[in-house]
Amino acid sequence: MKDYIFKKKVQGLTMTIFKNSMTIFSQLIIFIGMTLSSILHATPISATAQSAQLQTKGAVHDIVLLKDNKHALASSYQEGILYLDISKPLQPHVLSVFSATKNAESLVVSKNEQLAYIANGSAGVDIIDISKPTAMKLIHRFDTPSYTFGVALSPDEKILYVADNTTGVMIFDVSNPAKPKQLAGIRSKAGSANVTLSENGKVLFIADQSNGVVIINVSNPAKPQYISRIKASGQAQNVTLSRSKQGLYVADNNGGVNIYDISHLNKPRRIGHIKTRNAFGITLSNDEKTAYIADLFQGIHIVDISNPTKTRILQSIKTERAAEQITLSSDQKTLFIADDQKGIKVITLR
Repeated sequence: MKDYIFKKKVQGLTMTIFKNSMTIFSQLIIFIGMTLSSILHATPISATAQSAQLQTKGAVHDIVLLKDNKHALASSYQEGILYLDISKPLQPHVLSVFSATKNAESLVVSKNEQLAYIANGSAGVDIIDISKPTAMKLIHRFDTPSYTFGVALSPDEKILYVADNTTGVMIFDVSNPAKPKQLAGIRSKAGSANVTLSENGKVLFIADQSNGVVIINVSNPAKPQYISRIKASGQAQNVTLSRSKQGLYVADNNGGVNIYDISHLNKPRRIGHIKTRNAFGITLSNDEKTAYIADLFQGIHIVDISNPTKTRILQSIKTERAAEQITLSSDQKTLFIADDQKGIKVITLR
């Protein structure tokens, strides 16, 4: 039986309230405070950029671009998994919808782009075949005790890590996607919101909301070992790793974005901070000189991080609803923003 009690709308944003999870309830209070304040602090889109909006039937929480740069997948809560044509970025459209996945929060796609692993909220995890865009089909669905928010796939694609809110993180062997097997679990002290793996797949970073970021050695996924914890200054929602493997960017919700030196995993050291109201997602440019921050009702921020100790917001752009995640095209010229109930916002940068 799921441990959510009810869903509540705050200015149109659907929230889920859970038993034994005061972190989620406190987030609801934060959201109320946000909407009572003006959402017009963000500036309009610069005259040097163009934008488009794809209205969806559900609330878009995540977007993954495919390798051809012409297609993408989006998780649309209460609608399903959307297979998108983005060959003309300012004219995006839906090619097909996999509607069996109704509570989609986030997703990850296999390297060969044949499978998608979906954090399906109260329904657990869905593994779907996306090899035929107009005929996506369910391979397997497995339930979890709580509510799945995030998923991460190991480099060899044999292990799946699932952020399951109050349960913590569940680790599955998915070498046979049709028959996943649970290997281990990592308990949460607050509510696991997302998971990120190091490039080599040996270190797991758990965004554990009010408990901060928990760093785990998963070189043996069946026997995860605690390394250290970064205390939260807000509610850790997501983490992004720099390619140098020494920088960690934490979307800390009401605590802004905190930047850490993790060259010594057992002793992470904060080296920078970006003041935002409700940081939910972070994407870095290829040269790692620019960060794009999804700041919910405040839209997005484009930030100079060339010197992580002295960051500078270059521009803030208002979105139609609540920016939850940002995906950057491979040519670094287009932003695709998961804009909650307003669907997907596309911004081309010049």
